This record gives sequence, structure tokens and C-alpha cells, in this order.
Amino acid sequence: MEYNLKPDEKATLQLRGLYEEYGYQKYKMGKFEEYSLYVNNRDFLAGDKVLTFTDLDGRLLAMKPDVTLSVINNTSATEETREKLYYIENVYRENKESHCFKEINQMGLEYLGNVDRYSILEVITLAARSLNEIDEDYLLEISNMDYVLHLLAGMDLSESSYVELLSGIRQKNQTGIQESAKRAGLTEAQSELLCSIPFLYGTMDETLNRAKEMAQNDEMRRDAENLQAYCEALKNLGYGDKIQLDLSLVNDIDYYNGVIFRGYIRKLPGCVLAGGQYDKAMKILGKAGGAVGFAIYLDELTKGTQDPQRYDVDAVLLYSEKDEITDVFMAVCALQEKGMSVSAQTSEDTELRYREKYVLRDGRPELICWVQQANTKQF
Repeated sequence: MEYNLKPDEKATLQLRGLYEEYGYQKYKMGKFEEYSLYVNNRDFLAGDKVLTFTDLDGRLLAMKPDVTLSVINNTSATEETREKLYYIENVYRENKESHCFKEINQMGLEYLGNVDRYSILEVITLAARSLNEIDEDYLLEISNMDYVLHLLAGMDLSESSYVELLSGIRQKNQTGIQESAKRAGLTEAQSELLCSIPFLYGTMDETLNRAKEMAQNDEMRRDAENLQAYCEALKNLGYGDKIQLDLSLVNDIDYYNGVIFRGYIRKLPGCVLAGGQYDKAMKILGKAGGAVGFAIYLDELTKGTQDPQRYDVDAVLLYSEKDEITDVFMAVCALQEKGMSVSAQTSEDTELRYREKYVLRDGRPELICWVQQANTKQF
């Protein structure tokens, strides 16, 4: 008998077998967790609202808005031992459109404790394989967020300037970066270097070469070399043409570190997978060892191809203020000749909904990824 499975149901069946082949065991958690776990770690969550209630014994409990924090809180992994888990769970978060709580179905994978370079490669590879199981037309964006952090660490910055510049880099906002750099008293050369970070993305080899050229210290060079090692391994495993780098991708610095990544499916409107290293989160919750993992937003898989009217424009073209304006205009025209509506801008607008994102490279538009809008949701 054949069953007509929904995309999320099909994905969970396929991925369970994949994860178990690599020794991951199913993790099952209760619907409730102590509210203090979430209120003390709000920055780790995708939103700041948590659904709570008082238990019969007087404890304040929460309907879980996140699985990873619960996994960390309950793990027995140490620096000498490891725990490899996967889960299929519902979480409860605020719906940004309706401003009501929504039950969200997600699947994820966590590798905790004795995490080494192979462990990280295994998780990244499983992220790529997971996307491929869902749809062969996928893209995995990878970053090493330490690269940007070591760049900022080499500058004499106040805490407020540090936070402002990180925000500008995340948003690919050149104007915001320039203004923050000026307020911080940075040199013109430093400001130009920071403004180039949002454009430090693209194919693996080209992006890594530029990252090495831009490195200002040994730490940044090591970060680029570390990322290159994973990229070479992924290329050897046959994933090279499905992966791009984006060194401006930076998660919350209090919880995350090292390699982070996001996954997209061309026909779907938003980010469907997000993950990376979160050793710092382990330490904050009093656990030893490292951690790396990812979450798949199963609800995104059921949305299917979006109606074109749901987008503001078909494509966004990102360009640098150093680019020739004629080149920018010609690149816009080239995309329009393909039947696209285009918005050319120097930074990403998180409110603008679009199908495809391009960057101007050598006077031509280069496709980077397919997104409805910037999605900084953490896993």
C-alpha cells in the first residue's frame, strides 16, 4: 500500500534512518521545562516570549520554546564522553504575523561532549545530506564566525561599538558600519575593511582566497584555514557545488562559536535548516565539552512554492559603494531581461521579501542564495 505522505512526514521518515546509521539515538523530552532555563537564556531563543503556567506544586513551568537548551540541560556528555542525539519535537513560539503562540514542528540533531574536527564535519555533512533528502535543489551557507570576532578583537572598541558593528555586519549594512566605525574613532582603512565583510561571500575557493587576503592577524588566518579544511573535505565528498560561504554570518556571540551554517531549498521561501557550534552555551549551562548540531524547520517544508504576489521583488542585488554605478545599472537590467523585478541596494533589508539574492561581482550579478527575506532565526 502506498501512502501519500506530506513533505514533513516524508522527511522525518527518511532522516531518522540516516541519523541512526551514524549512531544518533532518538531523544524524547517532555512538553514542559522549568521556566528559569529559558528566562536565564533568552538571547539563545528565537523570540523573547515564552508560554508559561504554574504547576500544582507551585513551580513555574514553560511550554518548551526550544529543544537545544533542554538537550544541553539534561545531557550527561563530558569532555571525555559524547552523546549523539536526534529529535522530532514540537516547540511553542510566538507567530510574528498573528502575535499568537504557535505549535511548531522541528527535527534536529545534536552532537555533545567530546567534539573534534571530525565530529563537526560529520554534522555539516549530515546537514547537507538532510537537505538533499528533502530536495536536490538546495544550498548550504557556511561561515566561521570566529573570523569576524578576531577582526573586531584587533580593534580598540568599546562594548557598545562592538555590538553596533556586529549588528551592521549581520545586516550587511554598509552605511550602518561606516557610521558605527566613525563613532568608534576607527581609521578609514579599518572602516573600509569592516565594510567589505558583508561582501565576503560566494563560492568556496574564491571566498576563502579573499578571506586570507583580508586577514589582519594570525587568528583570522587560522580561522580561514580551519574553514578551508572543512570545505576541502566537503568538496571531496561531492558537496562542493551545493555550498557557499558567507563570512558575515554571525550568531549570538555569548552562545555560539566557530562554524555555523544555514540551509535553503530553492522552491521554499525561507531558511529550512540552521546550525553550528555552541560550545559557549554548554559552558553557560555548566556543562563540559563542546557541542554542534542543527535544526530543520519541518513546517517550512509544507509551504511549497510561494505565490509570486507574496514577494515584494523577485531579486535583490547587493552592491558595494565602490562599484561603478553603470555596472550596477547594467546588472539590474540583465536580471530584468530574465523577467525579474529587482531591488539594488548596498545592504539587506530584513523587511523586504524576495526570491533570490545576488551580489555584484566583476560587473555581473552572481546568484548567492534563494531566500524570502533575511532569516536570522537561531537553532
